[in-house]
Amino acid sequence: MTIGQRVAQKRKERGLSQEALGETLGVSRQSVYKWESDSALPEIDKLIALSKLFNVTVGWLLGVEEPASPGENREKTARPDGSENEPGELTETQLKMVEEIVDRYLAAQPSPKKRRWPWIAGAAAVLVLLWGFCSLQSQLRNDRFNMQSQYNNLQNTINNVTRSVDGQIEGITNRVEEVLKNQNNLTADYGTELISADLPANTVTFRAHATPKTYTEGMTALFVVDNGEEPAEVPGNLDGSQTFSAGLTCGLTDSINISVVFITGDVRETQLLETHYGLYGNSLPDAAWPESDFSMTWKELNAEGELKWSSAEDYAYLANVSAADSVNALIGRAEVKSLRVGLFRNHALLGWLEPCDRPDSYGSSYRNSHFYRFPDISVVPTETDEFRLCTVVVDEFGREFVYRGIPCVLDAERGELTMAKSGEIGRDDPDDWEY
Repeated sequence: MTIGQRVAQKRKERGLSQEALGETLGVSRQSVYKWESDSALPEIDKLIALSKLFNVTVGWLLGVEEPASPGENREKTARPDGSENEPGELTETQLKMVEEIVDRYLAAQPSPKKRRWPWIAGAAAVLVLLWGFCSLQSQLRNDRFNMQSQYNNLQNTINNVTRSVDGQIEGITNRVEEVLKNQNNLTADYGTELISADLPANTVTFRAHATPKTYTEGMTALFVVDNGEEPAEVPGNLDGSQTFSAGLTCGLTDSINISVVFITGDVRETQLLETHYGLYGNSLPDAAWPESDFSMTWKELNAEGELKWSSAEDYAYLANVSAADSVNALIGRAEVKSLRVGLFRNHALLGWLEPCDRPDSYGSSYRNSHFYRFPDISVVPTETDEFRLCTVVVDEFGREFVYRGIPCVLDAERGELTMAKSGEIGRDDPDDWEY
């Protein structure tokens, strides 16, 4: 389970929308959506806030620690002043040990290199050591924030780490790269770099290099790029410093693994170098339904037990249809070529909506929204049906996808549609939909 899937799971358990979670954490709904779709990762302060809000450990969110068992004992510990820590709260002794860990980390750092490794990786490593050392298997209680001062102390300690690492914050995903680099047992050095992208051809090109820890005369290397569809192998070129390198081109997808295979005689040793996430999705245009759109919720059954939409009375609006800022400037983000809005039941089209002018019942605050008129539709729903408004988008390069909207289900007791308690919104494969 990825970090994004863990955040989405806990958000839904709390009954929070992406917008509500974003307001709680002081970020936008788009930021929460990017976390949950694994196209971006939360910063450290947001990870801490998420752990407190969801009553889980940071280690669990990062996927390095299992959740506490339901019956696990969560005892309080005593503070020096005689009061008690809440379950999961760090003691003074534990904080001192954390500071010692950080001091050892600083002492072990080599002189800063020209390469820009972000301080975030070191901070993430310290956090993982902290949570593993303290065995914080218990969950933090949502209504308790008395750990804030202790976390502030930890943040001050982490800030000392930043002074020993050259570079700027380049994104939380680089933490994973640094951890992998430290744990790597085959290479003395390695790296991958995104060089270019060809959106019309839907391809992306990388440059990769790897230096084996132990070089043997006659050793060769293969670089493998796997986009989940068709792996490709490219022979590495050896230079005078015993470093292998190669250019790699593959189809653009949301998960691309780059590995190196060192070959000595009949012995092949493989090392994963890096995984690039979300490149395909971040190149597609936005076409999102707002979570505040209630065009289907509270739709009542008529006397015949039908849900009936009328082209004269029922409207929906699409707040965001754009080529938003690209996450990666080398790849860019495509423009919308065509867009259709449809009403779906259980992934099957009931009817297409038609574009229309803004109705008089919507104020000027909706002047930048795109309005659509429902077709005349009558259906007899069941309690197992799921209704959604979805956008079917084709971008300027001919790539097609479905952006699924908010799911609604029948509340039989009230005799009306209501927002489903579960079900994600976001981009989807058109092969999973009938239209």
